[in-house]
Order: sequence, then C-alpha cells, then structure tokens
Amino acid sequence: MRRAWFVAPFAFWLTASGAFAGNSDQVNAGLDVTLTGDAIVANVYTGASLWYNPAGVARLSKTSLELTGVTLTLQVLDAPGLLTLDTDPAAGSEGNNLNFSVIPRALTFMIQIKRNLKLGVGLFSSTLRREYLGEQAEAPASGTAPSIEAVAGREARIDFFHVSSGLAGEFGKKQKVLFGGAFDLVIATDRVSDTYSVFYDGGTAGQVSKSRVETQTGFGLQVKAGIQWMPIEKVRIGLSIATPAYVFALLQRYVDTANQAPPAGTVDDENPQVATATEARDKLGGWWGIQPGNLRFGVAYVRSWGWVEADMVVQWPLRAGEFDIDFRGAVNARFGSAIRLSKSFQLGLGAFTDFSQVDRLTTQPLGTRQVDFYGLHLGFLYSTQEVQPNRDEPKDKDGLGISLAVGLRYSFGRGDAVGLLLPAEYEPGAISVIAVPTKINELAVNVAVKVAF
Repeated sequence: MRRAWFVAPFAFWLTASGAFAGNSDQVNAGLDVTLTGDAIVANVYTGASLWYNPAGVARLSKTSLELTGVTLTLQVLDAPGLLTLDTDPAAGSEGNNLNFSVIPRALTFMIQIKRNLKLGVGLFSSTLRREYLGEQAEAPASGTAPSIEAVAGREARIDFFHVSSGLAGEFGKKQKVLFGGAFDLVIATDRVSDTYSVFYDGGTAGQVSKSRVETQTGFGLQVKAGIQWMPIEKVRIGLSIATPAYVFALLQRYVDTANQAPPAGTVDDENPQVATATEARDKLGGWWGIQPGNLRFGVAYVRSWGWVEADMVVQWPLRAGEFDIDFRGAVNARFGSAIRLSKSFQLGLGAFTDFSQVDRLTTQPLGTRQVDFYGLHLGFLYSTQEVQPNRDEPKDKDGLGISLAVGLRYSFGRGDAVGLLLPAEYEPGAISVIAVPTKINELAVNVAVKVAF
C-alpha cells in the first residue's frame, strides 16, 4: 500500500475543506467581513485589520473589543465512488456526506497609544475542522461469488490558531496614508483517524485493513504588512502581504495498525499474512512552511451611502517535502458592497471565488479535495452609533457603542476528491488511488459583535 495514504496531517490541514470553502484563508474576523465578505483590504477598519491588512488598525478612533465568535457551517458533499470496486459491473460507495461545524473565529482588542500610533491584538482561528467521512461499498448486490465488501472512514479535529499583535500609524496631511504591520504566533493542533478494510468472500478468502491515528502540535510564526492610501477623495487603495506560516517546533505521535490475510489454504509470497501495530513519538525542530502566504490588493469607492470594493488575492505556491505539501499558486477575486439604509442599519452584498491550490491530488489522504468554489454573501449590520462608511470609526457620539452583524454565505464547489480503486480479487498491492468527481454545497452563518468605548 502506498505511503501516501498516511501523510503528515499538516498537508490535510491545507487540502481538506475548511469553514469557508477551504482553499483560501478567509476568516470571519470583524463586522466588515461579516457584512460583505472579505473584499475589505482597502477599507477594513475593525479588528479584521490584523488579518487582512494591518494598516487598517490606524483607523481606530475609540478603544474597541470585538468578538466575531460564531460561525455555523453546513456542508453537503457528493462524491459517489470514493470507494470503487473493480468488478463487472463496477460498484462503488454512495459518497454522500454531511458535516456540521460550530466555530469560534476571532477575538480582537484595539487601543490608541498615541495620536498617530494604534495597537491591535487578536486571536484568530484560520482553520478549524470537525469532519467525519464514512464510506461503504459492496458487490455484487445479488450476493453471488466472488463478493467484496469495503469500508473506510476518517474522523478529524483540526485547529489552527494565530495569536496576532500589530502596530499602525497615519502619515501625510492632504493624502492620507496608513501603514501597519503584524506579527503572528501560530499554534496548530490536530487529531486525525484514518481507517479502511476490504473483505473478500465475507472474509474467508482474504482481508486487507490499515488504520492510523495521528496527533500533532506545531508552533510557528507569520509576518504581515500593509498600506491603505486615499490618493483622491472617495477612493481608497489597499495592499497587504503575508509571509507563509513557518513551523519551528513540532510534537508528533502516530499509532499504526495493519493486517493482511490471504485466502485460506493458499500461500501468497508477494502478499503474505501480516499483522502489525506500531507507535512513534517525535520532537522535531526546524523551519518548515505549512501555510501559504498571500498578497492582497483592493480598490474601494466610498461615499456617504456606502462603499463598493473589488479585491484580488494572490496565494503563493508552497513546497514542503517533509509534509508532502506541493501547492501551486492561485489568484482569486473578491467583490463586496455595503449600503447604508439608515443611521443604524447597513446591508451588505458580496461575491467571491476560492480556487484550490492542491497540486498533487493522488498523493493525499482519502477524501482530500481539489475543488474550486464560487459563492455569494449577504450581510446585515446594526449599530447603536451611526456608522459613516466615508470616514473612520463613528465620532459623533460619546459613550458605549454596540454593533451586531450577521452574514449568510453560500459556496458551490466542483472538482475531484481522492478515492480508492479496489481489485476484484485479493491483491493488496493492486489497491490504487483514483480521482473522483465531487460536488460540494456549503452554507455558513457568521455572527460578529463589537463594543466600542
């Protein structure tokens, strides 16, 4: 059996579907993200600045605490044939899976140190996955020999946290220029359990099974820098760059079991009877890239009625042989608009692409997806203090300000997922990897709360 079925889970972090389609690093990190989606590089002014463009921290006018604490995600995956039996006629698993996640996303705090120097700190969950994948295939349906029955599953709990701190300032009088930078400590943990078993003639004529449980904890770093500029009235330009996230320390534990049982009464020199169980623990130090960096560029047109922004997001390629990571670059588009309905209410609209960076699909674990997504976003914002989109934080009222935003996000994805092709007769070496056409429908509800004082 190929080693590729049990590669390091860091590769799985980057290739499995995340809370928002799963290819980009989109995070529901602020009111503006919840309202319009993540087309906010040029116009971001909330705690989301630490994630999307640190220059936005400089737009702070009041000390604020922001909790974008809940994202509810429902994902329906349709990938018939993830387990395919090489029989005549061909038989395969149904490939219908349903995943539901309740995800905390971000907590940020921003404060003014000096008139032109602002500080922001935040905790972000850029990828957090609760996934269960279960597949079963059986042939032939009539029960005639030879019969094959196969089962496979994956259960994953994956957390990817960024503890971020950033500084930003304002320069220029006529042409407003904001600069900012952020430094992230990255903490990544996972627990992934994989298993598959294939039985021939009810198990009396052969059986193949393998499983792995792996846990890992990694510690890493990431650096971000950004600029916001208003070259002419009513137009904002934003540019930000984030380096890849690099792990410098890694704790690992693996538990593997494997079993091969040739048909009764036969001698199979190439595939002998084997039963093994191993455990390994490692502490590693090094410098490994595990999360691609990106460049974001956006242009926003801002008026008293609201704002419209278009962004381009370039995700860098990433190669890390230690983790079987081989990702190509990708370019995505973001569009967002906020419409001021009254002093307290805003309506947000957005659209986006989210293309896969997976390059070597057939070297990844069962169920890994190379899926491109397209989606729409609808948001609603209520604030006790008037929000004027053509300026920074509201300044017309003193005292406590409370804001609440709710966003509804739909994504549709189409592409391929990793499946298994199982031979019609007992032959462990003939089990192979295949690409399975896949469709994914995903619905997410985002909630954000901000307190300004």
